[in-house]
Amino acid sequence: MPHEGPLDLVRQHPEIAVEFVQGAAGIELPGEIAVSLAPTDMSAVVPVQYLADMVVLISDAATGEPVLAVIIEPQLRDNDTKRYSWPVYVTTARRVAKCPAAVLVVLCPDPAEAAKCRQVIRTGHPGFDLAPVVIDSGGPPGRDGAGGPYLTVFAASMGGIDMESEPGARRVLDAMASTGVSDADRLRMTAIILKLASDAARQILEAMMTTSEYEKTFVERIHDQGIAEGEARGEAKGKAEGKAEDVLKLLDARHLAPSQEQRQRVTSCTDSTQLDLWFDRAITARTAAEVFAD
Repeated sequence: MPHEGPLDLVRQHPEIAVEFVQGAAGIELPGEIAVSLAPTDMSAVVPVQYLADMVVLISDAATGEPVLAVIIEPQLRDNDTKRYSWPVYVTTARRVAKCPAAVLVVLCPDPAEAAKCRQVIRTGHPGFDLAPVVIDSGGPPGRDGAGGPYLTVFAASMGGIDMESEPGARRVLDAMASTGVSDADRLRMTAIILKLASDAARQILEAMMTTSEYEKTFVERIHDQGIAEGEARGEAKGKAEGKAEDVLKLLDARHLAPSQEQRQRVTSCTDSTQLDLWFDRAITARTAAEVFAD
C-alpha cells in the first residue's frame, strides 16, 4: 500500500473517517455532524516537531462545537518510535482543536503488522494507556459494500477487496461509476486505484473500463474531463499573458523604466489578481518600485 493512497481518498472525502470511529472504534456521535480536515501540525511546546499524516475534525452541525478529532496514520509496519509519538498526537490534537476527545486510527494493511500496532501503549500515568484503533486488509470499512462508493474504494485501497478477480474489480468500478460521484472525483479515484493495483489487477480493471458497460463512464468522461481541464488551464494562462503585456506596455508608456528582474516578475506571473494590482498601481505610480512594492 503506497503511503498516500488511502489518505488521498480520505482527503478527497473526509466523511470516511466517521465510519472509522463508528464502525471500527464503536464511538457514538451526535445525530447531525459536520466533517472537515484539520491542521496536521501536532507540535507542542517541545523542541521536536510532531506532524500527523492527517487530522479530521468532527463537529456538531447545530452548534459548530468540535466533538472529536480523528488522527489518521498510515503504517506499513510496526515502529517503536510511534510508541512515543502516538500518545503525543492524541493529547496535542485535543489541545490544538480545542476538542474534548481525540482518537488515533492507524491504517496498516498487513494483518500481522497491524496486530503489533494494536498493542496497548502504556504511558506510565495511571489510567492513561493508549490502544490505537487499527484498520487492516482483513476487514476495512466498506468491504461489505455498506457505506457508499467512497468507502468501497477505500476498502479496495487497503487490500480488502480482491481486484485481481473480476467480481472484485467490478465492485470497485461500480462504486466509482456511481451517480453520487462527480466526474472530477471519479478521475482522482481512478488514478489512485490504478496506481495501487497490482499489475494483474490493473490489467483487469483497464480491460473492463473499455467494455461497453463502463466505457462511457470511464474512458469518455475521463477524456472529456481532461480536455475541459486543459482548456481551462489554457484559457487562464492566455488571460494572464494578456494582462502581463498590458502591465509592461503601461510601464513603458509612462517611462517608469522597470528593471529586468521586475519585467521577469510580470511575464512569469500567472495570478490575474496580482497583475490587476500592478496595472492599477502603474497608472499613478511615480516609480517602478512603487508598482512592485510588497
